[in-house]
Amino acid sequence: MPSTSLQTWTSPRLASLCGAVALGVFLGFAGPFGSFQSLGHPERYGFWFGCVATGYGLALATLQILRAGAGFRRLPRLAAVVVVGLVSTLPMMFVVAWGLEVVLPGRSTPPDRLVSLYLSVASVQLVIAGIAAWPSLGAPDAASPAPPEGRAEADPGADAFFARVPERLGRELVALEAQDHYLMVHTRRGSALIYMRLGEAVRLLPPQLGFQAHRRWWVSRREVAGLRREGQQTRIELAAGLTVPVGRTYLAAVRAGLEGRGA
Repeated sequence: MPSTSLQTWTSPRLASLCGAVALGVFLGFAGPFGSFQSLGHPERYGFWFGCVATGYGLALATLQILRAGAGFRRLPRLAAVVVVGLVSTLPMMFVVAWGLEVVLPGRSTPPDRLVSLYLSVASVQLVIAGIAAWPSLGAPDAASPAPPEGRAEADPGADAFFARVPERLGRELVALEAQDHYLMVHTRRGSALIYMRLGEAVRLLPPQLGFQAHRRWWVSRREVAGLRREGQQTRIELAAGLTVPVGRTYLAAVRAGLEGRGA
């Protein structure tokens, strides 16, 4: 992974993980909802760290599921976090009920107390969802006139893609780089990591905007400065200074794409 990509990844995600740890420490120290009186020091910290870790995972899983819906992708960032928090509270509520039975033998949660338990869990899970999901949610671009030369044309798929990209990056794409379940978005204004697979991005973006050059790379047609050979490897040189490898299975498609742009 390039050093610039590593720095961009660690900045939001490492901050998110540190925030989760800090929340676990705070809850273990404060002992809310009667846990300060009913649990000993180690049990209290263990219980709350377990809750934060589980809630963090459930929030990310819920975010991935909800993103399949176009309506969710159009939500403002804060509204999306609230939805993720409220939905992930449902399974988290039963995890907490089970956890309380483990640390407090003999305690049970009757059905008539599920509503109050849900509200209590939601008050914490909303914070956890904000910590977990916020770095993966891009702020949507404000509505604007027809984009100038070099920007993504108005298209429902492109709009859905850019709804996840931080607004500061604009819409002048240079390249997309797959990194596991994440996607490094490179534009003329900079780079940022978003939670999306490359295959999903390729389906959303209009074909005339660019093409996939490698199993891990998509490039903007307008940004290609040329091709060069390095031994057996073909590389694309981009105007922004990036160099992208061309996979053997994509070589014919790359050449066709460059011919199609008139290069």
